Amino acid sequence: MKTKSFPFDVRRLPIALTLLSAIAGPSSTLPNASAGQPPEQLTEFLELNCTYCHDSSTQEGDLDLESLTLELADPDNFHLWERVFDRIREGEMPPEEDLDPAESQPFLAKLHGILDGADNDRINTEGRVPTRRLTRTQYERNVCDLLAIDVPLREFLPEESLADGFDTVSSSQQVSDHSLAAYLDAADFALQTAFDQLLGSDASVDGSPDTIHLDWNKLRRNEKRTNREPEGRPDHKDIVSWSSSQNFYGRMPATSVPETGRYKVRVKARSVNTPKMGRVWCSVNSGVCSGKASTMYWIGSIEATDETQVYEFDAWIREGHMLQIVPNDYGIRRVAAKAVDSKPGVVEEMGVAGIAIEWIELERLRGDREKIKVALVGDLELQPIDATNKRSKQRFKIVSANPKQDLKQRIHAFAEQAFRQEVDPSELDTYFEFAEARRQATRSMQDGLRAGYRAILCSSRFLYFDESPGVLSDEALANRLSHFLWGRAPDDELRRLARSGKLREPEVLRAQTERLLNDPRSQVAINEFTNQWLELYELNSTTPDGKLYPEYDVILHQSLPDETHAYVTELVRENLSVTNLVDSDFTFLNQRLARHYGVDWPGGTDMQRVAIDDDCRRGGIITHGSVLKVTANGTTTSPIIRGIWMLEKIIGEHVPPPPANVPAVEPDIRGATSIRDQLDKHRNIDSCAACHVKIDPPGFALESYDVIGGWRERYRAASPNKKQRWVPGLPIDPSHAFTSGEAFDDIEGLKAILTKRPEQLAKNLASQFVTYATGASPTFADRDELQRIVAATQPTDYGVRSLIHEVIQSPLFQNK
Repeated sequence: MKTKSFPFDVRRLPIALTLLSAIAGPSSTLPNASAGQPPEQLTEFLELNCTYCHDSSTQEGDLDLESLTLELADPDNFHLWERVFDRIREGEMPPEEDLDPAESQPFLAKLHGILDGADNDRINTEGRVPTRRLTRTQYERNVCDLLAIDVPLREFLPEESLADGFDTVSSSQQVSDHSLAAYLDAADFALQTAFDQLLGSDASVDGSPDTIHLDWNKLRRNEKRTNREPEGRPDHKDIVSWSSSQNFYGRMPATSVPETGRYKVRVKARSVNTPKMGRVWCSVNSGVCSGKASTMYWIGSIEATDETQVYEFDAWIREGHMLQIVPNDYGIRRVAAKAVDSKPGVVEEMGVAGIAIEWIELERLRGDREKIKVALVGDLELQPIDATNKRSKQRFKIVSANPKQDLKQRIHAFAEQAFRQEVDPSELDTYFEFAEARRQATRSMQDGLRAGYRAILCSSRFLYFDESPGVLSDEALANRLSHFLWGRAPDDELRRLARSGKLREPEVLRAQTERLLNDPRSQVAINEFTNQWLELYELNSTTPDGKLYPEYDVILHQSLPDETHAYVTELVRENLSVTNLVDSDFTFLNQRLARHYGVDWPGGTDMQRVAIDDDCRRGGIITHGSVLKVTANGTTTSPIIRGIWMLEKIIGEHVPPPPANVPAVEPDIRGATSIRDQLDKHRNIDSCAACHVKIDPPGFALESYDVIGGWRERYRAASPNKKQRWVPGLPIDPSHAFTSGEAFDDIEGLKAILTKRPEQLAKNLASQFVTYATGASPTFADRDELQRIVAATQPTDYGVRSLIHEVIQSPLFQNK
């Protein structure tokens, strides 16, 4: 992405030092009142029941209880004691015997009191959540809302790290010299875009129109040199792109855009040689469309039918990139690469499916100039600049009768919006002095404003959440609520309620939660939460083996997350029970997904809610193709990976990492040895058995689904015969049993067991919400409150929307 340089270097400002000092925060240490040797009541119990396997010499599971001190200020030490508490409470340790409750309960009560007290001391001193900042997507939305523009600023910023599954967690939000420079670049680009759109300098010099209409004559290929472009059909006044495997086929050079920006793309099209399924799925991409720059950028899909329609897309398109539209469905016949270069009419007579395009329109989208004016200059006057070229677009400059006073007022107004709270003008003296020095140096109000705004956008008060230990201020509560449910700064209504001190009133807060959830802006946050909770961001990390899974195409790939996003949205919107995570009588499909799942398509187009029955073996998030793909490697599936995913994402049980000296289990893609046989041997290793009794049951239940989420009775194995892509392998055995004695034969049996545990499912989802919303996972001292949250949703059958409400009403949400 291109950026323009400022005529001065604001990097000379001590912005980085200010930011780094805010990151470091006040010097503090964890409370150390519990340091030293454990009390005799604890050591006696451990010596009698635990240290024969976990002493200094044996250390089974890498746990030495004989030498374990009570240094609870050390997080690792605290978590070891927490692990001891949980394993004994759940009856998992000692593994060979059941402890007498009269013996274990006093131990657990004593240890609970020690751990709870130490954790509460830490929370009271520092808060639950260390200092945290905006994620890069939140940063993008905050800046774009401030400036009334729409640009992909996240592209300037480094990828986020994750902790406890989310990028909102403070412990993962490291800041480096590289990221500080990236924030400066992002701020530069955003301000440049906003000022250019306000003052008229973003238009091309020749004043070319914002909308380009290209009819079929402008889009058609040159028959003397076809060059992978769609062929023209003069009799129909359209061009046709056929289903072909030729690289970059369907490219249209006439659609190359003159400048980088956001565009509204309109395509008038219909299907040709429509197959029996009634549609031709096509992909719409942008790119250079040549080997010198092979990266293609997904814009969307067209579900073309016999009926001519206009399809619309919003897309960020880079300068010089063109559109490519081509049928991309494995379910329809493709022609060889050379065939698409044949004379017009040849491919059509072959009966190959295609898409006929009458015209394409590209409209350059720019921000609402009046809103940009309010954001940048408020009531200041814009004065036209005499154009030296009559073909140039009118340009403007900012004028002020009292520039120093106006600059100070604008810096204050902008800072209050950016910092998401009321700000005393005296706190902004540094920003104003810097902006005023720049204005005087250049005699330009624009330069002064831009300098001040840039410093504000790189300030720790903008990048970081302003939260102090204890109960959040009303403004901090509004900020946390809005970023949880919208992923962006509070709007005017939230700010007004925060300033009045009414927001934290339970009924007011509940009403605002409803308002935010009902607003379309909540969709972005729901999708981001879903992507991180379920690890859907891994969808692009693997490519299914083309020989083993030739039916996997780009349309299916792009449809997978759409199902899950729509499904989670429905759970929230309708307050459906949390048991729908594992089983339901509906899902959201388009025709391509329905074909993949073997579900009868009810008719129509686009993604829609579809009723399903038990015979289709779907229902619940755990059978979505999206999660089944991200828990596979593209070639094979692993009950271990899927089992851990089920435990940590759905059931709510953490699985510790495997011992370092235990080799990984590698599935046999030749099909000679089953994964069950391999795991039977693996489980014989003592250090592995304790975890595998939890991991294996849900993992094996999902073995009935292949790496792309398709149902299977047998594994697919690499074919020894070159004429075959793959051959049927060993049969699937999804049966297993939990340590509770609950056994099942297949996925439906697993669902029946898990749907009887709604409290456990609700507790896990509530914990995920708390982690994402507050920036820290629930800790030992939060357990009772988490249980209260779950209990409060019982009257709604543990509804997902009710869980969100109870999390927000909780001290876990309303305290730092």
